[in-house]
Amino acid sequence: MQDNNFSKEENQKEIDDALHRIKETQVYLDKVRGSLFGGAVGDALGYPVEFLGEEEIFSQYGKDGIREYKLDCAGKKALISDDTQMALFTANGILVADTRVSMRGIGGIPHDYILKSYQDWLRTQEMTFEESRRQPRGYMQGSISWLVDVPELYSRRAPGYTCLSALRQYRNNEIPQNNSKGCGGIMRVAPLALKNYPYMQIEKIDKEGAEIARITHRHSLGYMPAAVLVHIISRIVYPDTGNKKQQNLKEIVIEARDTAADIFAGDGYLNKLTEIINLAVRLSENREDDLDNIHQIGEGWVAEETLGIAIYCSLRYQEDFSAGVAAAVNHGGDSDSTGAVTGNILGALLGYEAIEERWKRDLELADVILEMADDLCHGCQMNESSSYEDPDWIRKYMNMRWRDEHLEAGSKTVFAMVRGDITQDHGVQAIVNAANTNLLGGGGVDGAIHRAAGPELLAECGKLSGCETGKAKITKAYRLPCEYVIHTPGPRWNGGKWNKEHKLLASCYQSCLELVVKNGIRSIAFPSISTGIYCFPLEEAAKIAVSTAKKFTADHPGEIDVIKWVLFDDETFAVYKKELERWEASEPVPSLESDAMNLYF
Repeated sequence: MQDNNFSKEENQKEIDDALHRIKETQVYLDKVRGSLFGGAVGDALGYPVEFLGEEEIFSQYGKDGIREYKLDCAGKKALISDDTQMALFTANGILVADTRVSMRGIGGIPHDYILKSYQDWLRTQEMTFEESRRQPRGYMQGSISWLVDVPELYSRRAPGYTCLSALRQYRNNEIPQNNSKGCGGIMRVAPLALKNYPYMQIEKIDKEGAEIARITHRHSLGYMPAAVLVHIISRIVYPDTGNKKQQNLKEIVIEARDTAADIFAGDGYLNKLTEIINLAVRLSENREDDLDNIHQIGEGWVAEETLGIAIYCSLRYQEDFSAGVAAAVNHGGDSDSTGAVTGNILGALLGYEAIEERWKRDLELADVILEMADDLCHGCQMNESSSYEDPDWIRKYMNMRWRDEHLEAGSKTVFAMVRGDITQDHGVQAIVNAANTNLLGGGGVDGAIHRAAGPELLAECGKLSGCETGKAKITKAYRLPCEYVIHTPGPRWNGGKWNKEHKLLASCYQSCLELVVKNGIRSIAFPSISTGIYCFPLEEAAKIAVSTAKKFTADHPGEIDVIKWVLFDDETFAVYKKELERWEASEPVPSLESDAMNLYF
């Protein structure tokens, strides 16, 4: 008995220690999020003007150039380019390496795993999502990225020829022999600097940054600037504890320049790199026009110019993220890459919370970017013998799956529970309003949706002649960040006699989902219908909600991609999440030999 008690105490201590380590890393989260998200902001802002000349930019967007996202007509999102796509796959590779070191004590050199992850990115550029889903998964099979489960990444966003051709050569067991110094290496390396390596000297981290860029870009000016960028961001996020005086950004830039000079001493192109860094620092301190200064640095099509423009804009606007990324993209060069690298630096410097809300609202894959940033910040806290387990981490970095590790291509709906406000952007085409029968607004969710949508929603609802309890009607969403609102009046709880209320609540979900399919809607978010002032018991409501939706999608395979519940308070979220987990645990799971291999690499 004493041995059992001792074992329980040891297990609990290991769990407590892991949770404490996660809490300790929380201090870095704002900067880590800021850098990865900020890079995506600069990328998305610059992407629409990447191939426009300056005259076209200022003619199309006004004398100040592009200052707001240009939203995609189809999805109403600010699209990321290959820059952010590849940065995410860089992060995925880093975290698989981190996991193998923690769980097996082997491997762990990031660039080896990042190359594998880049092969997964290449798949997204050459296959459809459905084709990719049928490929083998797991470290032993070659694919290591949960990102291949993200449909939006299957989009070609002006990928660089050097990246594509080099990765195809690796796939054919050939080593690339190019002499490219393009910016396709530097634009994707920031995630390395966001992973905390407390026992690794910064010079080694810088070299690893260069190695990551050198995977595809073999000219030294294609990979040396990546080492400088990694140094800058790493020092911002994880300051030098041996330095009593906190370094400012200029001091960090100079240190990065000098460290690169030591690392690459003797390289014939080193002077060109140091000269452009010095020029960027000097120009940032004058009072001349940004565009005139940027013209002196270059256009950003090559890595050293991208670095120079990013250093210039970051130093010039160290307290203003928006002004910095705007300056970085409004020129006739590689606007998305210069915007991305500037966003990486300024986002790290100022933090995610300092980035204006307007940049967060409509960014494509914002949730995926933040999820990856959080994982980079916290790292793998498990080890082979510890009692602490992180099911999400196991799923993503050991089984290489995103949300549902047994999701079949094109046939199974993704179910998710989200803690939040349904009137915010949750990446769905439609949301459900728990309405009154008159459809004219009210309290709770109903009132919040009407307020967010504006008076146009009330005007359209007034033409619908109300709606019966358990039925549903559809309207436009107007000012809400989705396309449609489906209104369904839920039942009031009167004791549940004869199950009348249960049947009506199930009918609410059934009616909504029928409208989803009828209108070609692929994704929808529900609130918790009837559990507010209508007093429907929470646990019973959750069971009805999940079971009705599960049964509907089983009868309509492939017709709905995503069903979410956006739940306003912790108690409701916990109950619905538990019910979804209970239901999915009872579903039959296909037997995949590769899953067992994936779990232990």
